Amino acid sequence: MTKTPHTRRKALTNFPVRTIPQIALLLETSREFGRAAIRGISNYAKAYGPWNFFIHPGDINPRMPPSDLLRVDAVIGRISSQRTLSDVLARNVPIVSLGYGVYRGPCYVKNDPAVVGRLPFEYLRNRGFSRFAFCGLNTEWGNERRNSFFHDVHAQGMEFHNFEYCSRKKMTLEQQLGSWLVSLPKPVGLLAQDDLLARIVIEVSRCVGVLVPEHVAVIGVDNDELICNVASPTLSSLSLNAELMGFHAAKAMNSLLVGADPGPTVLIEPVGVISRQSTDTVGVDDPVVAGALRFIRAHAAKPIGVPDLVRHGLVSRRTLEKRFEKVLGRSPYEEIERSRLSLARELLINSDIKISTVAQKSGFSGVHYMHQVFRRRLGQTPGRFRATNRPFAR
Repeated sequence: MTKTPHTRRKALTNFPVRTIPQIALLLETSREFGRAAIRGISNYAKAYGPWNFFIHPGDINPRMPPSDLLRVDAVIGRISSQRTLSDVLARNVPIVSLGYGVYRGPCYVKNDPAVVGRLPFEYLRNRGFSRFAFCGLNTEWGNERRNSFFHDVHAQGMEFHNFEYCSRKKMTLEQQLGSWLVSLPKPVGLLAQDDLLARIVIEVSRCVGVLVPEHVAVIGVDNDELICNVASPTLSSLSLNAELMGFHAAKAMNSLLVGADPGPTVLIEPVGVISRQSTDTVGVDDPVVAGALRFIRAHAAKPIGVPDLVRHGLVSRRTLEKRFEKVLGRSPYEEIERSRLSLARELLINSDIKISTVAQKSGFSGVHYMHQVFRRRLGQTPGRFRATNRPFAR
């Protein structure tokens, strides 16, 4: 029997209409970590969605939408208060925790805390520093970063100083911080718990006559470009790869929405320290090694070798190697290779250029040699490293 137009329209209405999930994102839009995580979640949703999002612009205490106004099918983010936690739990929906907060839950995505401390330590140690300091405000993430940083400093038998802010004192944070900075032995490499506090360290240092980076080389955490570039001198910072964290949080949420096992806690490695003016120095007293380190940093992207360092330092190769081993515990050749590897890592993560071009721009003699270095030092190829740290091209 031939269907009339009316019966065809009626048949079409019997097809099920897919309900698009409504995801509440409890992430701060005022800071780079939250914005980057949201970008990662959005990238995943574009590929595997569609999803609709609720985002409440603000700082680190975002709120849920009113229950009588908007349906919420799931929550991704950082639950920062007991009030918000009560509201979320009352909805009885899947939750994926991202970063720190009062609720972790079974699905949790965070930075690998061991690497968060190790990368700034290695960065400063590679510049010759043998004294280290941490500045925090007794927050959960700050204490975890301090402990990780201290672990690596202590393992190398080096000097460590910790800033302990006391709210009970009549002195302000800036006054306490100023006295502590003046008392530190110099030169010293300092890690702050985040970029906001690192910028305060730089401002207070200027007020009390401590030079950055000559006396204190300062590193923040989050790589918030607005904060880093407003600081004077501009602030070096550890990039946490929050975009990849957001991507994996969305992936775990997708598993929950379809009733699948999201898997264990996901630990994401940071990208590395992004160099700016606040660490544009070397923390060694040996003028030959200091000069060689400055030369390597200025020319790492070029095909330089140890003979170039010898000519630049006006010393014999044997003398140069002995001084490097004494001050840094590695050879000049290893330092050149390390600098090239660091540059290649940043290019692979933060650009779309071909791997052969990455090798050229990083100072490697060829792609094959860069592959050897990546396999030996990181246990993976450059292509695998890029795929692991960048699920989607920017």
